[in-house]
Amino acid sequence: MRRWLLCLLFALPGFAAAHSASTAYLRIDSNERGVELQWRIALRDLDALLDLDADGDGRLTWGEVLDRAADIDALARARLAPQATNGRCDIRFAAPRFARIDDFGFAQLAGRADCAPRALDYRLFDGIDPSHRVLVSIAGEDRPRVLAPGASIALRGAGTDGPRGFAAFVTEGITHIAGGFDHVLFLIGLMLPAVLRRERGRWVARDDLRGAAVAVVWIATAFTAAHSLTLAAASFGWVRISARIIEPLIAATVLATALNNLWPVVTRRLALAAFGFGLIHGFGFAEVLAPLALPRVELALALAGFNLGVEIGQLAIVATSFTLLAALRRWPGYPRWVLVPGSALLALAAGVWIVERVFNLALFAV
Repeated sequence: MRRWLLCLLFALPGFAAAHSASTAYLRIDSNERGVELQWRIALRDLDALLDLDADGDGRLTWGEVLDRAADIDALARARLAPQATNGRCDIRFAAPRFARIDDFGFAQLAGRADCAPRALDYRLFDGIDPSHRVLVSIAGEDRPRVLAPGASIALRGAGTDGPRGFAAFVTEGITHIAGGFDHVLFLIGLMLPAVLRRERGRWVARDDLRGAAVAVVWIATAFTAAHSLTLAAASFGWVRISARIIEPLIAATVLATALNNLWPVVTRRLALAAFGFGLIHGFGFAEVLAPLALPRVELALALAGFNLGVEIGQLAIVATSFTLLAALRRWPGYPRWVLVPGSALLALAAGVWIVERVFNLALFAV
């Protein structure tokens, strides 16, 4: 167990540096004369790939981005490759332009190819970040596609393609919860004391696992209901809160959960607390759907699929965590070697996230 704790300690910088799942946006207009596209890539993703922050001060300026325009162009050409039927087919990109989506900076690349490729190979983050996704809107199609690195975007009914419509957003929801370390660690923080109970100021193993499972179900249901409400509200534009506020608040929910494990204050009505925290996490989930500006019917379909995917991923995390922790609950060292150090590591990671997100810093470079 001590070896595992050391492994977790050395893994902390990776957890602390993790941010919400990486998403790019690609719009394509293809015809027999050629293809025109608009590709929006998050500046934080470009910085991760090209190290654009020249002075290393942790603050990326647009001037630093433009200074590396040639490198960005080379990256774009290499990571979005046309599949031509005959001969060579290259995409020419204009200089990047700044775009803002939900308080995050993006480089907007306009591209054109005077050929009619049958497909585009999407390779951004291929072999680097499997959780990255690109949301593809093709002129003439009602529903966007969601593709992972290494996938191919069929333009004229040829080649391979990713899932579309409802199935695509189910997949995206699963990927988003799996790649969002802050959401995952929040759920794990809730699970750590779920197989224990407080007795005379001490943690003791629960004899009634059924009761523990019921409590976990109530907590998960409350969290689900809450983030579903704010996910819908933000996606439809009814309520918008800046990501610069929401992202630190999500980290704060992880910190509060971890500290409550260490110094229990809230020991009853945990489902109510999970509901309150879930409202905050829902705004974080909405960063994927809100920028698409889909028609209401299509947005409702995308919202339902994405939310179902999030719940599938969440259920897998909760079920796996509960099963493992239930097997360990009677070990006398569980409170000392699992609950306490696990919660302390979560609190430390959350504290780092808060500092990074409030002051726009990168305390752990990866």
